[in-house]
Amino acid sequence: MTPDSGSTQGFLRSLLPWIGSDKSEKSRPSGKLADQQSPSDSVHCLLSIEGLTQSWPDQAEALFKVDTVSWDGQQHIWLQGANGSGKTTLMRLISGLEPVQDGEIRCHDSSGAGDQRICYLHQTPYLFAGSVERNLNFVIRSLKADKRPAAREALELGLKLAGLEGLRYQDAVTLSGGERQRLALLRAWLLQPDLLLLDEPAANLDDDSVELMHRLVTDLIDKGAVIMVSSHQKNLLTDLCNTRWSISSGTLAASSIEG
Repeated sequence: MTPDSGSTQGFLRSLLPWIGSDKSEKSRPSGKLADQQSPSDSVHCLLSIEGLTQSWPDQAEALFKVDTVSWDGQQHIWLQGANGSGKTTLMRLISGLEPVQDGEIRCHDSSGAGDQRICYLHQTPYLFAGSVERNLNFVIRSLKADKRPAAREALELGLKLAGLEGLRYQDAVTLSGGERQRLALLRAWLLQPDLLLLDEPAANLDDDSVELMHRLVTDLIDKGAVIMVSSHQKNLLTDLCNTRWSISSGTLAASSIEG
């Protein structure tokens, strides 16, 4: 499948759900997912969830219910829960890839610029046919025209951080699992998101790949991004987190991570 096929927009939305779209509330998908400029007393709040209930299709019992929880600009979140508890669903709801059934997820844009960027990275990311460089250039071309020069200039640094310098001309479909994951993360890195959602990013990866991914994520954090990491095991990426969201028995509990 090529970047010109009908799946292109879906791929871009998996990296940056609102790329090229109006960020006003009326432009959101079905369900109550909205942006609003944060009031002065909550300027550090990036996202809030209120009265959220989500269920599997054709099942009466809710997958999870969230009364109220907020995500501020100082919190890097480790999302925990058993298989099937709804971690991936919650991340997809936050990124706008699934409609909210009941309740609200509100993105607060404290700058008022209307360009808060959210990237969701699945544990089995989609790669386009063609070289590593072609995958990266396609993402760069998806950016607004005034953002492309900086992304092209950053490409060499990104390849170095991801350990992909020697693979830039290799066909992406021939990459190993760790190399594919690093390429997908590098694509997100080029977009410079405000919120980065990583769904089981270290699953089945060797230590070297996790360390290289840690370098990319740390660079984004240094530039002001916040992250959410879904993972069953503690690793270098969860070590970056200072807040825990845990889904258990259909409820979400938030707590700080000590030390």
